[in-house]
Amino acid sequence: MNRWMRALTSTLLVLVLAGLLGLAALRMVPGLPDAFHPTPPAAPSPTHDAGSEPALPPASATALPPLPGDAARPDAAALRRALDKEFDGRGGVFHASVIDVSTGDPLYDRDASALAVPASSLKVATAAAALSVLGADSTLRTAVVRASEDSVVLVGGGDVLLGAGRSGQGVVGRAGLRTLAASTAAALLEDAGGAAPPEDGEKRRALRVLLDDSLFTGAALSPAWDESLVATSNISAVQPVALYGAREDSGPGSPRVEDPALTAARTFRGLLAAELAGRQGDAAGPDGELRVARGVERGPAGEGAPELASVESAPLRDQLRHMSEASDNYVAEAMGRLVALGVGKPASFGGAAEAVKEAVARMGVDTSGMALADASGLARASRISPAQLAGVLRAAATSPDADLRELTYLLPIAGSTGTLESRLAGDATRGLVRAKTGTLAGVATLTGTVVTADGRLLAFSFFAHDVPGSLKPARAALDRAATVLAGCGCR
Repeated sequence: MNRWMRALTSTLLVLVLAGLLGLAALRMVPGLPDAFHPTPPAAPSPTHDAGSEPALPPASATALPPLPGDAARPDAAALRRALDKEFDGRGGVFHASVIDVSTGDPLYDRDASALAVPASSLKVATAAAALSVLGADSTLRTAVVRASEDSVVLVGGGDVLLGAGRSGQGVVGRAGLRTLAASTAAALLEDAGGAAPPEDGEKRRALRVLLDDSLFTGAALSPAWDESLVATSNISAVQPVALYGAREDSGPGSPRVEDPALTAARTFRGLLAAELAGRQGDAAGPDGELRVARGVERGPAGEGAPELASVESAPLRDQLRHMSEASDNYVAEAMGRLVALGVGKPASFGGAAEAVKEAVARMGVDTSGMALADASGLARASRISPAQLAGVLRAAATSPDADLRELTYLLPIAGSTGTLESRLAGDATRGLVRAKTGTLAGVATLTGTVVTADGRLLAFSFFAHDVPGSLKPARAALDRAATVLAGCGCR
């Protein structure tokens, strides 16, 4: 079996084991609304919905020894010569950091401490913060409460990957609004069974559906974002409840909707009306049947409102893997706000930026000069260095926190998954590089880990900025640099 096959198989084993860890004990985050409290994930199902990750082989079929602890480390001088060759004379400015994960020693520094625009490589820091603050097993609850005799409230708890159908086994749509509507209808009819009937000649008042999306605060669109990002469906108003990452449907390229929370609430209202009509039929008669009023309004759930039903998201590790592989900006922004809530900060752009930065600092990474304007990397005002991002990966990989150690396994796999499916696909890199890509006008980044030819694990972060014209040559240079690391004996 060749080297990349061994590495890819090892990756599958880690994913299997990480999934089994989902049965670990509940990790609650104090100080959060009930709708947000993390809960244990459901037991894994042997089947998978269309579009979800394929079933993995059993662990016994992929058991391999770990990487050798005494693997030879590349010589820094030899590595410098090889990497400089890939960066020198290319269009744009290149900064880079390569760190030996085992020791933490820097092996390559090309203005590695220079602060620059990270683009979507920033999602590495956001994912690390979410794992450390919230926990990999945490889930997000979307609930319906009874605010009054004639109103129910859909309460957003931070899950922006809801589906319109029944709850499934994939990441997108794990929690389904049809399931929520069915459970809500059953609870309402059970309550109605013991309620006094309407007076003669009167009908029950139509049930109003309200939306409580107050979990997130402040502006929903960042002033640091270029307006074109909304027009091109890279992002939408950041709210604590949404279908399909604020998209019109489950298609990965589907346009994003203007008001994601209200779109989700209107979908729920229609499903609830259908469920009530289907369950009551003609049995209740026109005077006794529960009906749903047209339209949806925003309104608070109120203190102590009894819960009628709820649905749970996929565990955060799965949501973060989706965020990383699809480079989903909307999920990243929601995660940033949830991290802020987890440490008692406002669930706003400012609160998220502070919370992510502080979480990275607690990992032992020097955050001097780091300035974040969002959690997704869309904002050009964000500044972080390659050394800081590589440091995040190194700190996570060696952390005593088992949740943080999962960070690397959430990144796209070279030549296999996500935004690296068609990149770094040669035998020298496939399965050996796991990295987050980043792209903005004039900016290309690549941040991840790589196993060298000798079995040494390295963390790296490569930035290209001020790139004139097409980004294709810059991306190619970053990929060649990662290929150098994978093939490196460098002695």
